[in-house]
Amino acid sequence: MSNTSSNQMWGGRFASGPDAIMEAINASIGFDQRLATQDIAGSRAHAAMLAAQSIISDSDFEAIEKGLITILSEIERGKFVFSSKLEDIHMNIEA
Repeated sequence: MSNTSSNQMWGGRFASGPDAIMEAINASIGFDQRLATQDIAGSRAHAAMLAAQSIISDSDFEAIEKGLITILSEIERGKFVFSSKLEDIHMNIEA
């Protein structure tokens, strides 16, 4: 698992994080929150394909599926906390 306190897509090679203005410019979460349902559907389909091809185990698929359904439920109930530091909808869901 990745470190959720600094879960930025771009990092590791740099001594410090991006300037706040870059985070503001790059963040699209305010616009693409409406894509959450579609992003989750795509991730579920991808996980199903990986399981069907025996790339991931059935138990891993079930865990991924359960997690994505939980996230979707939180989003639908308005309980999911989106972060602009994670740039886009996919990164928010993946984190």
